Amino acid sequence: MGFPKYIFIAFLLLLTCLTKSISGQIVFKELPDYQVKNSDSSFFDIGSTRSIIPLDGSWSVYPPNSKEDEKVSVSVPSIFKGEGELVFDKYFTLSKNDIQNHRMKLVFLGLNYTADISVNGVIIFRHSGGEFPFQFDLPRDILKSDRRNVLSVRLFYKLDSENTIPLKQRFLFPQNFGGIVRDVYIQLLPNVCISDLNLLSNYEPGSGRARINIYSKVYNSEFAKSADSLASQNQFVLRVKFVSPNGGSVFSTSDYSFQLIPNRERNISQAIDLISPALWSPSNPQSYSVYFELWNGSTLIDRAKRTLAVFSLKSGNNSVFLNGQAFVLNGVTFVPSSPEFGSMSAYDSMEKDIKMIKELGFNCVRFTKSTPNPYYLSLCEKYGLIAFIELPLASIPEQLALDQNFINRCRNYLSNFITAYQRYSAIGAIGLGDSYLPKSDAHIALIKELAGIIKSNTYKMVYASFDGFDISPISNVDLYGIELFNSSINSISDKLKQLQSDLGAGKVFISSATYIVNVGNTNGYVNDHSFEAQAKFFEDLIEYAGNNPLAGYFINSMFDYRGDFASLSAGYSKDNIYQIGICDEERGTDRLGYKVISSLLHNTEKVTIPIGTKKDDAPMIFILVGLLLALGIGILVNSGRKFREDSSRALLRPYNFYADVRDQRIMSGYHTTILAVIVSAVTSLLVCNLLFYFRESIVFEKLLLAFGSTKILRITSFLAWHPTGALILFAGICIAVLLIITLIVKVTSFFVRNRVFYSSVYFSVIWSFLPLILLIPVGIVLYRLLDANIVNLYIYVGMVLFAVWVFYRLMKGVYVIFDVNPGSVYFYSILFILVLLGGTLLYYQMKNSVVDYLQLTIKQYNLFR
Repeated sequence: MGFPKYIFIAFLLLLTCLTKSISGQIVFKELPDYQVKNSDSSFFDIGSTRSIIPLDGSWSVYPPNSKEDEKVSVSVPSIFKGEGELVFDKYFTLSKNDIQNHRMKLVFLGLNYTADISVNGVIIFRHSGGEFPFQFDLPRDILKSDRRNVLSVRLFYKLDSENTIPLKQRFLFPQNFGGIVRDVYIQLLPNVCISDLNLLSNYEPGSGRARINIYSKVYNSEFAKSADSLASQNQFVLRVKFVSPNGGSVFSTSDYSFQLIPNRERNISQAIDLISPALWSPSNPQSYSVYFELWNGSTLIDRAKRTLAVFSLKSGNNSVFLNGQAFVLNGVTFVPSSPEFGSMSAYDSMEKDIKMIKELGFNCVRFTKSTPNPYYLSLCEKYGLIAFIELPLASIPEQLALDQNFINRCRNYLSNFITAYQRYSAIGAIGLGDSYLPKSDAHIALIKELAGIIKSNTYKMVYASFDGFDISPISNVDLYGIELFNSSINSISDKLKQLQSDLGAGKVFISSATYIVNVGNTNGYVNDHSFEAQAKFFEDLIEYAGNNPLAGYFINSMFDYRGDFASLSAGYSKDNIYQIGICDEERGTDRLGYKVISSLLHNTEKVTIPIGTKKDDAPMIFILVGLLLALGIGILVNSGRKFREDSSRALLRPYNFYADVRDQRIMSGYHTTILAVIVSAVTSLLVCNLLFYFRESIVFEKLLLAFGSTKILRITSFLAWHPTGALILFAGICIAVLLIITLIVKVTSFFVRNRVFYSSVYFSVIWSFLPLILLIPVGIVLYRLLDANIVNLYIYVGMVLFAVWVFYRLMKGVYVIFDVNPGSVYFYSILFILVLLGGTLLYYQMKNSVVDYLQLTIKQYNLFR
């Protein structure tokens, strides 16, 4: 009878040994042999009057308030994995001529996430968050000439569920790292210079002309000298010249003459009509060279260069129109990423990626779930790809969408986002993110608010992507995206046509056509989630777009990439690789989908996709374990009359059985322990069947993602895709749970008058789970029954009722051995469970707003309708 007591002691010692904390570390990764491409004078705005001082290379990095010896040298650009606050210091030297004769701007092409930026101990700029580029003036009064200056970036990186863009819970989003992730440099401009350049082109097809609105600002930072008393020294002329793509024609604005005294600035608005303009298109990517020149008499003071792609992209009722001609968006999504360095990439690698997209036959590219390096947009203009850029937002909880602080954060982010990318004229549309609910008032109100900001600042189209088809027209939204996930477009054609009838065929497009591969190569496309099935999915989409009215599509995505959260549906990967790309993350082109897309977009010989035969994916281990358990329980039943009698009474007359346990009638500790092992194994078998079935469920994955825990998803993904290991682990967990329940019941026995023995509690708890052995046959075939998807609802209901029955038996055993009123046992047991579940939800709600995200997932998939 003393046997269970030693089990409790051993279990408590085990818990004590396993309870210890492990502190995480921040780990940096740097691009090897990285060099800034300052040879691209147009991108970096370098010319006869302008230059840059790169600040890449070695920086000192340390935690705030740390000691001198804690500083480490880190190369910039770089990324770090982890969360926290770090200070980046860079020392640089400026000559007296640099400071006195130049206006200086500090340019960051991207850092993540928020930062306080100071020079020589003076905070001069606060970045509110986001990887988009930004720049600001470098005050000369705080700089030291011919001595060392220090640039300090106090950077804080931690994504959360409410206060950052992107949000913490991100479905199939790429890895997000902290750090100064792109180039940093000082731009040297003349003291009197042109700045804040913006070109807004508006081409109306049929008019034969393009209206170009030109916005600029001129600063005079030249301090008065004795020779400057003459007013003529402050007389300037601004000239803007447009050079045609072939260099044969030059169009100029009228000279803009003005006076600007020192320490003043002037905003200038101009316009020019380009007659019979050279139009840019994916098939003919020709751009104007635009020169801004500032003259003082016959002296050139400043000169800046921009390129301008003149084109018109608009959505009509029946089609999208490019330069007045019907146009289909044959696009692909692109997530800038690499296996080791996240979104960081060398300039040559960026160009290689854009060339691969163009050569495959696409005419547009959607930079999704991230803010791109601006060099990508420059390359899009060069190679002929219409760029779609967007806020890195998806699946926003409705409560958050109503929060005024979040709305203001989105507004500020979007305004900065537009400013950061306004100079890149290959941008065809600006998006507001993914997975909006079409019938959510909160989501629609947020879309209207943000779309209005885009329309008031640009001529670009606005798009948003929706999770559903019940979409009504929204003011200032030009394109409505439908998310296609693992389902052929033919399966939704009726809903798609109805939506096109309501909104217009030219306003509906497939914003992301995603097909996840998690089984690799098979013998044909009848095997779901194979590379052959993915190729068939791509083929159906492209052929549908060619044969039916559709604004266009974006295949998701060009390359595989890695995420912060493990994915169930994408298959387990220790590196969290999302295998959804046309090419793998190493840019290999051997996949069948790549060949199919290439043949369809280039109108070459059709690539055959084998049909194959359906492969049975039911794990044999479930059958083997079920048979072994059936054999084990058969041996146990036939081992002696005692076990058969105890089993019969425990199952059919539980009250009498528990009364015998309370009265210390002879019970077999050996039989009880063997039963505990079998019960645990049966429970493990049932759980693993369910987990294996739900391994490809997007709903299940999003419910887990709502908790915002990378560990929960990583562990669940591993167990779902490794049933053998999961069976062993869950069996051990179930044994531990039985011991914990026994321990809890024993502790609560101290609050009753009667003496309750360890053995009585142990026997009552284990035998209350006896009905689970009846489910051994179910455990053998459960996955196949669920996979047939015929009686799933009845199976779920049956399992819930069975669990209630087991819980009822457990409570009966407790109140019998305690010899107390059943009502009090039921009340406190249910209260304990509610407190446990409520406490867990409260913890994750306070930490990651889990309830808000659960509600969103429930609405997305109509789980209770």
